[in-house]
Amino acid sequence: MAVNFSELLKQMETMNASDIHLKTGAVPIYRVNGELVPIKHPPLTKEEVAAIVEKIVPNKLQEFLKRDGSVDFAFSIDNTTRFRSNAFYQRGTLSLSLRRLQYEHLSFDDLTLPPVLSKISEYRRGMILITGPTGTGKSTTMAAIVDYINSTRKEHIITIEDPIEFLHKDKMSLIEQREIGIDARSFEQSLRHTLRQDPDVILIGEMRDRETITNAIRAAMTGHLVISTLHTINAVQTVNRIINYFPTDEQHLLRSDLGIALKAVISQRLIPATDNQGQVPCVEIMIVNDIVRKLMREDRVDDMVQVIKNRGEGMQTFDQSLVDLYNKKLITLETGMINAEDVPAFKRIVGGGYAGDDRSRIIGGF
Repeated sequence: MAVNFSELLKQMETMNASDIHLKTGAVPIYRVNGELVPIKHPPLTKEEVAAIVEKIVPNKLQEFLKRDGSVDFAFSIDNTTRFRSNAFYQRGTLSLSLRRLQYEHLSFDDLTLPPVLSKISEYRRGMILITGPTGTGKSTTMAAIVDYINSTRKEHIITIEDPIEFLHKDKMSLIEQREIGIDARSFEQSLRHTLRQDPDVILIGEMRDRETITNAIRAAMTGHLVISTLHTINAVQTVNRIINYFPTDEQHLLRSDLGIALKAVISQRLIPATDNQGQVPCVEIMIVNDIVRKLMREDRVDDMVQVIKNRGEGMQTFDQSLVDLYNKKLITLETGMINAEDVPAFKRIVGGGYAGDDRSRIIGGF
């Protein structure tokens, strides 16, 4: 009897799973609250996995899958059930990974994101970067920012994605969404054309190369709001990664341009919520104010974390975010300690005490 793919997706919703993994010779495996959970099911045959892939991978992308061995795409069951997916070959057979996208709760409060994101979303120009490893909610945060803009002001929003994940309907804004491989050949090419289409807000699914970064910075410096992601773990690494994309002799000018273009870095992790009630985002926020801009120009990027610790303008470190989550009873003390970068400091602050390094001094020279 052939595998019932629809039933597997229904079970994903029943289990409140974020992901499902289908692999030849293995039972379906779900990710629930961050943990992999195999289910009672016969191992999938290569024919069953291949049939599912053929059914859901768009025809235009089937050739890329055969040529490159992997392809990203998205597909929908209905207007509210959509999945970000990747089909790929491993050991000569097909596998499939799908992530369920949550459409119903895109407000910052519902997503347990810091209130300062509302202020960040009100920027009219510059660059906002959402960073973190794969699977930490970057796409959802980007969608929430776009939804906030769409709900509060009249803008022309163009997204460039690979694939399109969240489908946005026009509210106050006009939104046009372009998918790499279907509507455009590459991020870099699509971004160049987008600048001629009178955009106010440009969302770039991911900045993958120097050319895309260059054009994104240029767009941010010429009056557009650019929203994008990088696979970096914090604000300091984000700035270093961007700068290191460029030759040494170009980095001094780039630091100056990046200081002008970059407005905020939102770095995310997902950690288990209290009583296994899903996961909550632990978020570092860096606002590029005059101090951060000066540090960037002077190649004192590592000192930026000291500015973030002061919590001015809504900034916060990961450990400060953990304290906030614990105080709101969204995580346990044990979860906070497991995920803290400085466990003794986390315990001190939770207990109401501070040491010298817990609250940073303003850096000398300002």
